[in-house]
Amino acid sequence: MKELNEISALIHLKVEHLLAEMNKLEHRLKQAELDNETLRKQLHEQKNTIISIEETNKIVKLAESLKNSGDSRELKKMLNGYIRDIDECIRLLSER
Repeated sequence: MKELNEISALIHLKVEHLLAEMNKLEHRLKQAELDNETLRKQLHEQKNTIISIEETNKIVKLAESLKNSGDSRELKKMLNGYIRDIDECIRLLSER
């Protein structure tokens, strides 16, 4: 009978240890999920920043070509392309 009580106490200690370990792991998992979400948001913001910078770069190049170019047809084509892109963006945003 004494052996059974000792075995039972040992099993109880092991179960408590496993539960404590499980709680630590669950806490680490929740923290990792929060970190992951934060990193995803940062990545999304950085992608948007890159897109914005690329668009600004295109506009700067267009402005430079205005100074240096006398070919207004090519310029009109570029501007019409940008207008179509902007219209498409507006259409996609309005669908949301």
